[in-house]
Amino acid sequence: MTGLIEQARQGDQDSMGQLAEIAEARLLPYLYRLTLNYDLTQELCQQTLAKMIQSLNELEQIERFWAWLYRSAMGQLQHHYRDLRRQHLTEMAALNKARFCEYVEQDHADGLSHLERTELAHIVVEAIGQLHLTYRNVLVLRCYENLSYADIAEQIGCKDLHAKVLFYRAKKSLKKYLARQGFGQETLLTALGLFGLMTVPVKSTTAWTVKATALNAGYLAAVTATVASRVGVLFLTAITGLIAIILENPGAAIGIICLGFVGLIMTACMDLFKA
Repeated sequence: MTGLIEQARQGDQDSMGQLAEIAEARLLPYLYRLTLNYDLTQELCQQTLAKMIQSLNELEQIERFWAWLYRSAMGQLQHHYRDLRRQHLTEMAALNKARFCEYVEQDHADGLSHLERTELAHIVVEAIGQLHLTYRNVLVLRCYENLSYADIAEQIGCKDLHAKVLFYRAKKSLKKYLARQGFGQETLLTALGLFGLMTVPVKSTTAWTVKATALNAGYLAAVTATVASRVGVLFLTAITGLIAIILENPGAAIGIICLGFVGLIMTACMDLFKA
């Protein structure tokens, strides 16, 4: 792959054509899972490939080609939504229904009936569709593109820990959505597998699977995400304590602030064991 990129950078048209074909095969499912819109995916993919051809010589580290290309594709998508101010809607009709129907008809060791598997498929599409684009991007890169957290961090321009925190929050949001629909957190892996299956390009014969190890963001990410999400609550608690001080009740102020810290620590511990 490195040799092919280098030859393309030197102006070899055949190598550039081969590189474009390889890139397109990975860009299509990546963008499709972010947009769930076939026509938009095709448009963004062509724009990304055109930019790749024009600016390939600007790539300083060839080994970072995929992170560079995914970042470019994400930029095209964000530009599209920002300029047109479009709301991203998820439609089941945009998915690979033929492959999905074939899958749900078969027996699988997932403990689900045909009806449950069908319902779960619809729910996970809705759940991923409602995720913030940043969370959805991290989820797709981690689960379907099999990128490491270091590579994801480079793609979105952040530290490794922040990439893990974003993934943890995306995973937690999906778990909550599934739970509200009556599915336990143990179905998350199956749900992600269904989504991967339904969003694979129609012409592709690749067997998309999500590994359980991909879902591990680490304890530090879980604690960091939990603490950060509770900072706002803690801030309000502190304000309440200050008001109590103003009202000449320092004992109540200290008690309220202490309760806030205890609640924060307990919540972090609970989320840590659920991670």
